[in-house]
Amino acid sequence: MTPEQQFQKLVADAKIALKAGNLAEAQSLREQAETVKSNIEEGRLLDKMEAPVRPSLPGATKGGTMPIYAKTETDEISGEVQYEQEAQKAFYLMRFGEEDAAIKSILVDLHGQDYTDAYWKQRQAFNHYMRRGERELDRNEFGILKQIVMTPAAVKAALLQGVDSVRSLKATMVEAIDTLGGFAVPVDFQSRVIERIQGLTVMRGRAPADPTSRDMVEIPVSTGGNSQYSSAVRVRWVDETPVAGTSDTNMTFGLESIPIHTVMAETGLSRNMIEDSAFNIEQYLVRKYAEAIAMDEDNKFLIGTGVKTPQGILPGGTNALGLTQKVSLHATKLTWDGLISMVYSIPSQYRANAVWVANRFTYEAIAKLRSDAAAAGDQLGDYLWNPFQTTGGAEGAPQKLLGFPVLEQEVMPDIAANTFPIVFGDLGGYQIFDRVGMTVERYLDSATARQNMIMFVMRRRLGGQVIEPWRLATQKVAAS
Repeated sequence: MTPEQQFQKLVADAKIALKAGNLAEAQSLREQAETVKSNIEEGRLLDKMEAPVRPSLPGATKGGTMPIYAKTETDEISGEVQYEQEAQKAFYLMRFGEEDAAIKSILVDLHGQDYTDAYWKQRQAFNHYMRRGERELDRNEFGILKQIVMTPAAVKAALLQGVDSVRSLKATMVEAIDTLGGFAVPVDFQSRVIERIQGLTVMRGRAPADPTSRDMVEIPVSTGGNSQYSSAVRVRWVDETPVAGTSDTNMTFGLESIPIHTVMAETGLSRNMIEDSAFNIEQYLVRKYAEAIAMDEDNKFLIGTGVKTPQGILPGGTNALGLTQKVSLHATKLTWDGLISMVYSIPSQYRANAVWVANRFTYEAIAKLRSDAAAAGDQLGDYLWNPFQTTGGAEGAPQKLLGFPVLEQEVMPDIAANTFPIVFGDLGGYQIFDRVGMTVERYLDSATARQNMIMFVMRRRLGGQVIEPWRLATQKVAAS
């Protein structure tokens, strides 16, 4: 009889004795069971003290890797489930936090009691797929990569977006990924890509970005406001006996619809790198995908036309949305007075978070603006932009223009007649939505094989457009 079987028999006999009313015998059997249990646990601890062996990378081989997050038996006395991989449990809690009762119940409904196990299995299967390809996946791995395994953060985001039932959330999870080809990327893998993009671009981190599980996001907009009032509601002064209806005012609303578009990127990896177990494919793909999409995404948020792409602040580089517009006061150049006019074109309540957005050639032209030579009493006049009052600029000085931060983005139009080279204002007037779910496909064909490469094609969906145009202004290069 093994120690485990002896333990189970002692526990069973103790329960029988207690049920028969033999308290002393039950206590004695329980004490014996506790001794056996202590021996079992001590044996496990001793086993762990053996010389460490470096395990294979999860997914690198089939059948030769210990499960990333596996349960052992349930403790007969405490009823608690023991975990072999406590470090992975700690990692899950550190990344997603302790779930409250409501979120936990939803996760259990979606993925079962072992919802954390589903998360780790998908990560392991995804790593296996990237290293070995689709043919090496078993049925369970293939199945879990055709799902969206939700995390606590993803569930909370879906609830904030208006998903009001578990049934709706399940419908989103099983949406036709299979018909599109490719496999669902683990949710937290996708989140890390988005975080990486925030550090590279002008718009992300300044414009609000929210997740969505829908193909079209509709936002109600209160209309009838102006630079002072936020809505159509007004008050009226009346005498002691006003006529009924004198103070009537209408609360009016509109609807802003933001479509979700698709963006793709390709990353080729050396087969040697993929076969090297020391190479972190996931981290590499995060970095490369972020580099591939970051600047193009930012470009679309600024000048995207809205046709199969997000609509930018200046669609096609023009003021097609009718933003507040100030002229430069010169047919082909910028002037200092024109820039000052831009600052005061935005109501004061939005200037606290205002920034300038232009390309480096525009800032170069502004940096070279000087005061009138005659008025200054010298030949050239002083530089008007403070950081450039000395040749080359003041070392280490923060570059603020008329008191507001300067952001460079090369996609912005150059200075020329009738162009719009500058945006000024609070970028919070632009809204970004990221669609839940991202897929990746792995290709090895005759062309890539001859180059010793494997191609990964990643696909993500997002949308964006201006929802509060009164926060933004642009400058047109024109005399009047």
